[in-house]
Amino acid sequence: MTSVLITGAGGFTGLHLVRYLREKGDQVFGFDQVPVGQPSAPKHEEVGAYHGDIRNRAILKQTLSQARPETIFHLAGILKSDNVQRFYEINVIGTLTLLETVVESSLKPRLLIASSSAVYGWGVGSRPISEQFRLRPVTHYAVSKVAQEAVAGRYCRVHDLSIICTRAFNVIGPGQPPEYACSGFARQIALAEQAGRAGTIMAGNLSSRRDFTDIRDVVRAYDMVAQLGKPGHIYNICTQKAVSIQQCLDVLLGLARVPLEIRVDAARLQAEDVPIQVGSAAKLFDRTGWQPRITLQRSLKDLLEYWRQQVGAI
Repeated sequence: MTSVLITGAGGFTGLHLVRYLREKGDQVFGFDQVPVGQPSAPKHEEVGAYHGDIRNRAILKQTLSQARPETIFHLAGILKSDNVQRFYEINVIGTLTLLETVVESSLKPRLLIASSSAVYGWGVGSRPISEQFRLRPVTHYAVSKVAQEAVAGRYCRVHDLSIICTRAFNVIGPGQPPEYACSGFARQIALAEQAGRAGTIMAGNLSSRRDFTDIRDVVRAYDMVAQLGKPGHIYNICTQKAVSIQQCLDVLLGLARVPLEIRVDAARLQAEDVPIQVGSAAKLFDRTGWQPRITLQRSLKDLLEYWRQQVGAI
């Protein structure tokens, strides 16, 4: 049994990782800003939980002292905010504070830092992006993840921490917040079905092409990289296939139980939208043997079923 600490344990990815590691038999501790007992947080019986701000060194010190993790999955961070400063405060300063606290402790855990393919920005057409691709971040979120990786690299080199970074491409699956395109579509479909009549799906740019990986495959990759990845290295997590948002929507529409009309909402169009991004996972395959198991069609079906359950509970 491995003792594991997950920061951001109450988030979309964190909840899936908690479930996966517990089913494996690991002893799981979660750290999150959301108090245990809230709807989005792990339940008491699921995980030993700590509550606090990732920038609070005193709380982190107490957490590490009590949990004494052999592995740390650092997922805590923010993806969207109207205050651009928050990206740097949470994603960068939060990571810095965690790593400083680990250095001050007597622990020697393996650390996985969850970065993002957003650091690549615009890719090279349909050519798969490898980890050696020049970073061209477009958004403040992406810039903050580049800085996070730089902080992690510094602590790996200077303090000899066993840190591995991952760059997951677009993630999809049940439990995903509706701010993400496919989850937003699935929720709108579920609401129309609940109303029992034809509806309208509001959409943004449907021509963008993305490399989608199911969240359940992603957390399995995280676990394999944490065990087998080489410290100081970065690993892409992706399927190596680019699929348009339109194709995803078509699959969801094919599963819908009521007629639906598509309407483009100008407010959903993003000036910083990347037209196409597809990754290469050759390095991950070679190091761990990981392969995606869940098809995009199943991911979308499970996502729609998740929202049908959520809407039915309202």
